Amino acid sequence: MSSLSPLHTGIKLFVSIVSDTHIDCRHPVPALPKFRLRAAAKDAEKASPRMDAFITVGDTTSRGSEKNWQMVSQALKNRRPAEKMIFTVGNHDLWNDGGFDPALQNFLKYSEAITGAKREKPCFTEIINGYHFVFLGGDSDAGCEAQISDEQMNWFSDEMRKAGESGKPIFVFCHQSLNGRHGLPRTWDREERPDRAPDEGGIGARSDEVAAVLKKYKNVFYFSGHSHMGLGGENLFKKEGYSSFENEDGVWLINLPSLACGNHHGEERAMGIGVVLEVYDDRVVIRPRNTTTNRWIKNVAINNGKPYLESIIE
Repeated sequence: MSSLSPLHTGIKLFVSIVSDTHIDCRHPVPALPKFRLRAAAKDAEKASPRMDAFITVGDTTSRGSEKNWQMVSQALKNRRPAEKMIFTVGNHDLWNDGGFDPALQNFLKYSEAITGAKREKPCFTEIINGYHFVFLGGDSDAGCEAQISDEQMNWFSDEMRKAGESGKPIFVFCHQSLNGRHGLPRTWDREERPDRAPDEGGIGARSDEVAAVLKKYKNVFYFSGHSHMGLGGENLFKKEGYSSFENEDGVWLINLPSLACGNHHGEERAMGIGVVLEVYDDRVVIRPRNTTTNRWIKNVAINNGKPYLESIIE
């Protein structure tokens, strides 16, 4: 077991981030994704100092039904992984037999019931230790994409402006990555197909607009999941031209593997992988961790030959 402690002294922000647990009463073995989520929460509880936040980046459920969210509640019962728990909405969280509206209401209802924080919409901002965490999510049913309305897009631009005024790093969460990043559309599924649309597997029609807003500011980190691509670093980028950690015009794009479903197209494809975010006065560190085995992942070179990303704050 590897100690869950910061890489450096003087840490200002300590966060555990996972994605795509896909908890589902129809799963062939429903206990398995519940186990992965509970294990991730238990891993975060071992942190010293205590984690400031425990965040899921969407698709916490495979279908956003009451029963599935009750299973999420059971998985996290009596678990206190951090000062705050935050759910990002994913496309699967917005699918159920009753349609989009009941699924969204279940997300909002259980986000409050489990985390204690009331959400009015799928998009919201949390300020943690003075750092802005901005969350995006679909306003309506758009299949696998994130249907971002004009209202949400305007809200996002304004929230990023406010965050930029702080002079601190900004952390943005959306279940879907920007279109065409992290090897998409090639990496959208286990089998590569040349006929995939260019935006397949990405955020959708507003991708360019979201990217343009992100690039207006320094020290921006955009976290996504969705594609179930395994963890890949510098060696994968040299070989295939994509990785889980990509820098585009100064913006870091971080794509998380699925915590509880099979992964593909990566150097490390095990389930149970999340990342730990560490923020210091002068740098941001992001380290991949197997939350089931409680060990840092050191066999994948993420940046500059190191098994983690270390970005100096400009």
